[in-house]
Amino acid sequence: MAILKSVLRFKGKLEGMNAYLPKNRDEADGYILRKNGGPSAKKIAKLPSCEPIRRNNDEFGTCSSAGKSVRMAISPVKHLADMNLAPQFTSLCRHLLMQDNMNKVGSRTVYFSDFGHMMSGFSLNKNHLFDSVVRHPLSATLDHDTVTAVIRIPALQPGVNLVLPWQQPMYRFIISLGAAGYYLHQQPPVSFITPWHTSQQAMEAATVTLQLSNGKINNNECMVVAVGVEMGTMVSDTVVERVKYTGCGKILIAG
Repeated sequence: MAILKSVLRFKGKLEGMNAYLPKNRDEADGYILRKNGGPSAKKIAKLPSCEPIRRNNDEFGTCSSAGKSVRMAISPVKHLADMNLAPQFTSLCRHLLMQDNMNKVGSRTVYFSDFGHMMSGFSLNKNHLFDSVVRHPLSATLDHDTVTAVIRIPALQPGVNLVLPWQQPMYRFIISLGAAGYYLHQQPPVSFITPWHTSQQAMEAATVTLQLSNGKINNNECMVVAVGVEMGTMVSDTVVERVKYTGCGKILIAG
Protein backbone atom coordinates (compact mmCIF):
# COMPACT_ATOMS: atom_id res chain seq x y z
CA MET A 1 0.00 0.00 0.00
CA ALA A 2 1.19 3.51 -0.84
CA ILE A 3 -0.09 6.99 -0.03
CA LEU A 4 -0.47 9.43 -2.93
CA LYS A 5 0.21 13.05 -1.85
CA SER A 6 1.45 14.58 -5.11
CA VAL A 7 -0.22 17.45 -6.93
CA LEU A 8 -1.59 14.96 -9.48
CA ARG A 9 -4.34 13.15 -7.62
CA PHE A 10 -6.92 10.78 -9.07
CA LYS A 11 -9.53 8.23 -8.12
CA GLY A 12 -9.97 4.93 -9.92
CA LYS A 13 -7.77 2.48 -11.79
CA LEU A 14 -4.69 3.36 -13.82
CA GLU A 15 -2.02 1.01 -15.17
CA GLY A 16 -2.79 -1.77 -12.74
CA MET A 17 -3.07 0.61 -9.76
CA ASN A 18 -6.18 1.63 -7.86
CA ALA A 19 -6.37 5.01 -6.09
CA TYR A 20 -9.16 5.90 -3.68
CA LEU A 21 -9.99 8.11 -0.72
CA PRO A 22 -11.38 6.12 2.24
CA LYS A 23 -14.45 7.37 4.04
CA ASN A 24 -13.71 9.95 6.76
CA ARG A 25 -10.19 10.48 5.41
CA ASP A 26 -9.11 14.03 4.54
CA GLU A 27 -7.63 14.68 1.10
CA ALA A 28 -4.65 16.35 2.75
CA ASP A 29 -3.71 12.98 4.23
CA GLY A 30 -3.36 11.57 0.73
CA TYR A 31 -5.12 8.98 -1.39
CA ILE A 32 -4.55 5.26 -0.81
CA LEU A 33 -2.78 3.64 -3.77
CA ARG A 34 -2.97 -0.13 -4.16
CA LYS A 35 -2.00 -2.59 -6.83
CA ASN A 36 -4.94 -4.41 -8.35
CA GLY A 37 -5.00 -7.99 -7.11
CA GLY A 38 -7.12 -11.08 -6.89
CA PRO A 39 -7.96 -13.68 -9.52
CA SER A 40 -9.14 -12.61 -12.95
CA ALA A 41 -12.71 -13.15 -14.12
CA LYS A 42 -11.52 -16.03 -16.29
CA LYS A 43 -9.91 -17.77 -13.33
CA ILE A 44 -12.98 -17.22 -11.16
CA ALA A 45 -15.12 -18.86 -13.85
CA LYS A 46 -12.94 -22.00 -14.17
CA LEU A 47 -10.72 -22.68 -11.14
CA PRO A 48 -12.06 -25.30 -8.69
CA SER A 49 -10.69 -23.21 -5.83
CA CYS A 50 -13.01 -20.35 -6.87
CA GLU A 51 -16.16 -22.47 -6.53
CA PRO A 52 -17.24 -20.61 -3.31
CA ILE A 53 -16.88 -17.30 -5.17
CA ARG A 54 -19.05 -18.56 -8.01
CA ARG A 55 -21.70 -19.72 -5.57
CA ASN A 56 -21.71 -16.36 -3.79
CA ASN A 57 -21.91 -14.55 -7.12
CA ASP A 58 -24.89 -16.69 -8.14
CA GLU A 59 -26.69 -15.89 -4.90
CA PHE A 60 -25.91 -12.20 -5.22
CA GLY A 61 -27.51 -12.25 -8.67
CA THR A 62 -30.57 -13.97 -7.23
CA CYS A 63 -30.89 -11.35 -4.48
CA SER A 64 -30.34 -8.52 -6.94
CA SER A 65 -33.12 -9.80 -9.22
CA ALA A 66 -35.43 -10.33 -6.25
CA GLY A 67 -34.70 -6.81 -5.02
CA LYS A 68 -35.57 -5.43 -8.44
CA SER A 69 -38.93 -7.18 -8.33
CA VAL A 70 -39.68 -5.52 -4.97
CA ARG A 71 -38.78 -2.10 -6.37
CA MET A 72 -41.10 -2.71 -9.31
CA ALA A 73 -43.88 -3.86 -6.99
CA ILE A 74 -43.79 -0.53 -5.10
CA SER A 75 -42.95 1.69 -8.09
CA PRO A 76 -45.86 4.15 -7.49
CA VAL A 77 -44.36 4.99 -4.08
CA LYS A 78 -40.60 4.45 -4.45
CA HIS A 79 -39.92 8.05 -5.58
CA LEU A 80 -40.56 9.06 -1.97
CA ALA A 81 -37.40 7.25 -0.79
CA ASP A 82 -34.46 9.37 0.35
CA MET A 83 -31.90 6.61 -0.20
CA ASN A 84 -30.79 4.26 -2.96
CA LEU A 85 -33.26 1.40 -2.75
CA ALA A 86 -31.31 -1.01 -4.98
CA PRO A 87 -28.71 -2.06 -2.36
CA GLN A 88 -31.27 -1.81 0.43
CA PHE A 89 -33.65 -4.27 -1.22
CA THR A 90 -30.80 -6.52 -2.34
CA SER A 91 -29.72 -6.73 1.31
CA LEU A 92 -33.30 -7.33 2.42
CA CYS A 93 -33.70 -10.15 -0.10
CA ARG A 94 -30.42 -11.61 1.11
CA HIS A 95 -32.08 -12.11 4.50
CA LEU A 96 -35.03 -13.80 2.79
CA LEU A 97 -32.66 -16.03 0.81
CA MET A 98 -30.97 -17.12 4.04
CA GLN A 99 -34.30 -18.62 5.13
CA ASP A 100 -34.01 -21.25 2.39
CA ASN A 101 -32.89 -24.39 4.21
CA MET A 102 -33.79 -26.81 1.43
CA ASN A 103 -31.12 -25.89 -1.14
CA LYS A 104 -27.35 -25.69 -0.91
CA VAL A 105 -25.35 -22.47 -0.97
CA GLY A 106 -25.26 -21.28 -4.55
CA SER A 107 -28.66 -22.78 -5.36
CA ARG A 108 -30.75 -21.03 -2.72
CA THR A 109 -33.55 -18.74 -3.82
CA VAL A 110 -35.89 -16.11 -2.41
CA TYR A 111 -39.24 -17.68 -1.53
CA PHE A 112 -41.50 -14.63 -1.43
CA SER A 113 -44.57 -16.79 -0.90
CA ASP A 114 -43.12 -18.19 2.35
CA PHE A 115 -41.00 -15.34 3.70
CA GLY A 116 -42.26 -12.20 1.94
CA HIS A 117 -44.10 -11.20 5.11
CA MET A 118 -40.70 -10.29 6.60
CA MET A 119 -40.70 -7.19 4.36
CA SER A 120 -43.66 -5.68 6.22
CA GLY A 121 -42.77 -2.35 7.84
CA PHE A 122 -39.66 -1.73 5.70
CA SER A 123 -39.00 2.02 5.65
CA LEU A 124 -38.06 3.87 2.46
CA ASN A 125 -36.48 6.73 4.40
CA LYS A 126 -33.69 7.54 6.81
CA ASN A 127 -34.41 11.20 7.54
CA HIS A 128 -38.17 11.19 8.15
CA LEU A 129 -39.74 7.82 8.92
CA PHE A 130 -43.34 7.31 7.82
CA ASP A 131 -44.32 6.23 11.34
CA SER A 132 -42.96 9.50 12.77
CA VAL A 133 -45.07 11.49 10.29
CA VAL A 134 -48.27 9.43 10.48
CA ARG A 135 -48.58 8.63 14.16
CA HIS A 136 -51.85 6.73 13.97
CA PRO A 137 -50.96 3.52 12.13
CA LEU A 138 -52.69 2.45 8.95
CA SER A 139 -53.95 -1.13 8.76
CA ALA A 140 -54.36 -3.50 5.84
CA THR A 141 -55.58 -7.00 5.09
CA LEU A 142 -54.69 -9.21 2.13
CA ASP A 143 -56.95 -11.68 0.33
CA HIS A 144 -54.87 -14.04 -1.81
CA ASP A 145 -57.90 -15.70 -3.39
CA THR A 146 -59.05 -12.43 -4.97
CA VAL A 147 -55.57 -10.76 -4.89
CA THR A 148 -57.20 -7.84 -3.12
CA ALA A 149 -55.88 -5.55 -0.42
CA VAL A 150 -58.07 -3.46 1.87
CA ILE A 151 -56.25 -0.50 3.41
CA ARG A 152 -57.77 1.57 6.19
CA ILE A 153 -56.56 5.16 6.67
CA PRO A 154 -57.53 6.59 10.07
CA ALA A 155 -58.82 10.11 10.61
CA LEU A 156 -55.77 12.36 10.67
CA GLN A 157 -55.35 15.76 12.27
CA PRO A 158 -52.23 17.81 11.40
CA GLY A 159 -50.19 18.56 14.48
CA VAL A 160 -51.80 15.70 16.43
CA ASN A 161 -51.40 12.36 14.67
CA LEU A 162 -50.09 13.80 11.39
CA VAL A 163 -46.82 15.70 11.82
CA LEU A 164 -45.52 17.07 8.51
CA PRO A 165 -41.89 18.22 8.82
CA TRP A 166 -41.78 19.78 5.33
CA GLN A 167 -42.68 23.43 4.76
CA GLN A 168 -45.06 22.77 1.89
CA PRO A 169 -48.73 23.83 1.70
CA MET A 170 -50.29 20.57 0.43
CA TYR A 171 -50.15 16.85 1.16
CA ARG A 172 -51.75 13.65 -0.09
CA PHE A 173 -51.42 9.88 0.31
CA ILE A 174 -50.35 7.32 -2.29
CA ILE A 175 -51.16 3.63 -1.80
CA SER A 176 -49.99 0.84 -4.09
CA LEU A 177 -50.47 -2.90 -4.42
CA GLY A 178 -48.01 -5.03 -6.36
CA ALA A 179 -46.65 -8.57 -6.56
CA ALA A 180 -43.01 -9.37 -5.86
CA GLY A 181 -41.51 -12.47 -7.43
CA TYR A 182 -39.85 -12.96 -10.79
CA TYR A 183 -39.60 -9.52 -12.34
CA LEU A 184 -39.30 -10.81 -15.94
CA HIS A 185 -42.97 -11.84 -15.84
CA GLN A 186 -44.10 -9.37 -13.21
CA GLN A 187 -47.52 -7.78 -13.44
CA PRO A 188 -47.72 -4.00 -12.99
CA PRO A 189 -48.81 -2.61 -9.62
CA VAL A 190 -52.05 -0.71 -9.08
CA SER A 191 -52.36 2.43 -6.99
CA PHE A 192 -54.72 4.95 -5.42
CA ILE A 193 -54.01 8.62 -4.73
CA THR A 194 -56.09 10.71 -2.35
CA PRO A 195 -57.08 14.30 -3.18
CA TRP A 196 -54.70 17.06 -2.09
CA HIS A 197 -55.24 18.53 1.38
CA THR A 198 -53.79 21.71 2.82
CA SER A 199 -51.12 21.11 5.44
CA GLN A 200 -53.51 22.37 8.15
CA GLN A 201 -56.54 20.45 6.89
CA ALA A 202 -57.73 17.31 8.66
CA MET A 203 -58.28 14.16 6.65
CA GLU A 204 -61.29 11.96 7.24
CA ALA A 205 -60.93 8.23 7.75
CA ALA A 206 -61.07 6.25 4.52
CA THR A 207 -60.99 2.67 3.29
CA VAL A 208 -59.20 1.87 0.02
CA THR A 209 -59.58 -1.41 -1.87
CA LEU A 210 -57.01 -2.39 -4.50
CA GLN A 211 -56.96 -5.46 -6.72
CA LEU A 212 -54.24 -6.74 -9.04
CA SER A 213 -55.34 -6.62 -12.66
CA ASN A 214 -54.27 -10.19 -13.48
CA GLY A 215 -56.59 -11.57 -10.84
CA LYS A 216 -53.96 -13.98 -9.50
CA ILE A 217 -50.37 -14.32 -8.28
CA ASN A 218 -47.89 -17.08 -9.03
CA ASN A 219 -46.72 -19.71 -6.56
CA ASN A 220 -43.53 -17.90 -5.54
CA GLU A 221 -44.97 -14.38 -5.45
CA CYS A 222 -46.29 -12.32 -2.60
CA MET A 223 -48.53 -9.27 -2.44
CA VAL A 224 -46.90 -6.00 -1.37
CA VAL A 225 -48.78 -2.92 -0.15
CA ALA A 226 -46.81 0.32 0.06
CA VAL A 227 -48.00 3.68 1.34
CA GLY A 228 -46.51 7.16 1.21
CA VAL A 229 -47.13 10.81 1.97
CA GLU A 230 -46.42 13.21 -0.89
CA MET A 231 -46.04 16.99 -0.57
CA GLY A 232 -47.18 19.58 -3.10
CA THR A 233 -47.26 23.30 -3.83
CA MET A 234 -49.88 25.46 -5.56
CA VAL A 235 -49.10 26.35 -9.18
CA SER A 236 -52.49 27.97 -9.79
CA ASP A 237 -55.90 28.02 -8.12
CA THR A 238 -56.64 24.58 -9.53
CA VAL A 239 -53.23 22.99 -10.13
CA VAL A 240 -50.97 21.44 -7.47
CA GLU A 241 -47.45 20.31 -8.34
CA ARG A 242 -45.57 17.60 -6.47
CA VAL A 243 -42.44 18.84 -4.69
CA LYS A 244 -39.41 16.64 -5.28
CA TYR A 245 -37.27 15.31 -2.43
CA THR A 246 -40.09 15.59 0.10
CA GLY A 247 -42.42 13.00 1.57
CA CYS A 248 -41.87 9.53 2.95
CA GLY A 249 -43.12 5.97 2.57
CA LYS A 250 -42.94 2.39 3.75
CA ILE A 251 -44.00 -1.14 2.90
CA LEU A 252 -47.17 -1.38 4.92
CA ILE A 253 -47.71 -5.11 4.58
CA ALA A 254 -46.41 -7.99 2.48
CA GLY A 255 -47.42 -11.60 2.29
